[in-house]
Amino acid sequence: MISQVAGVILAGGKSSRFGSNKALAIHQGTALIQGITHRLARLFPETLIITNTPEEYAFLDWPMAADHYQDCGPLAGIHAALRAVSQPRAFVCGCDMPLLNQELIRFLCALPGEHDVALPWLPEGPEPLYAVYSKKALPVIEENLALNHCKISTLYEKLSLRKVSAEEILQILPDFTTFQNINHQHDLARLASMGS
Repeated sequence: MISQVAGVILAGGKSSRFGSNKALAIHQGTALIQGITHRLARLFPETLIITNTPEEYAFLDWPMAADHYQDCGPLAGIHAALRAVSQPRAFVCGCDMPLLNQELIRFLCALPGEHDVALPWLPEGPEPLYAVYSKKALPVIEENLALNHCKISTLYEKLSLRKVSAEEILQILPDFTTFQNINHQHDLARLASMGS
């Protein structure tokens, strides 16, 4: 188990591109989010789902918390997570990322230093929903949300980032498929065809 870090799933998105709640879409016989809970439960002693519709996820039997700032997207979810968990840091992922990799998560959680965020920085840009956030980031996040600055990228200049480069990731994994998320029905079909 990874100490000093909680495992958090954000399940607050509207899934408008998918057409229904993608967290509950079936992959390999179970809901997408269920596969993610299984992966995180093996890594973290403290786990949490951030959702404004807890009744939809009661079957998972996980602790849940709601956004304090409504309609502010994933940043509000990160804020709610850091307020709710008892650990000093949280690994935060989306509910539509079924290929989470245990080894990479361990690497992100073990990075030394006093950074506020350990953030994979891929060739196409940062991946803020596969990252480790420190509670020390809460005041800056709170300030942004209070001003209705809801884009996660508005934080990057204000926080201490540990950017995890593509090269570092490729020393652990053969490619970037772990970061694939499910936005459309065809993404789910492609995932099924990969056999993952």
